[in-house]
This record gives sequence, C-alpha cells and structure tokens, in this order.
Amino acid sequence: MTNTRPRVVADGHYSFAEAAALLGVDRKTIYRWRKQGYLPETKPRRVNRRSYILGKYITRAFDALC
Repeated sequence: MTNTRPRVVADGHYSFAEAAALLGVDRKTIYRWRKQGYLPETKPRRVNRRSYILGKYITRAFDALC
C-alpha cells in the first residue's frame, strides 16, 4: 500500500491494473476486495465488456486503509 493519496478523477473509469498501481497493491488484491464487497460492482462497458472502478471508490478505499 502506498502512503501518498492517489490523484484520480472522481468520475474517471480505471481498470483493475490501473487501480492496483495507484493504490500500490497487487491486481489480485483488487479482485479480492471486489469479491468481499469493499469496492462496489460496476456494469461492464458496452464497447469492450470490461468492468471498471470509479475514481471515487479508489480514494474511498485508500482512506479506509490508511
């Protein structure tokens, strides 16, 4: 986990790998947090059918853990 607050846009869409890099954790940790309910589920994009994480949830997870 990183000590610096991630600079993200609140309404920005971030992939799991980007969110993991911003928080300083492994990508598998992000998947585990989603499964446990720490990061809310989002509907997949219509274009590429991939889920994403909103920036406001990334900052909320950082605040909860630090």
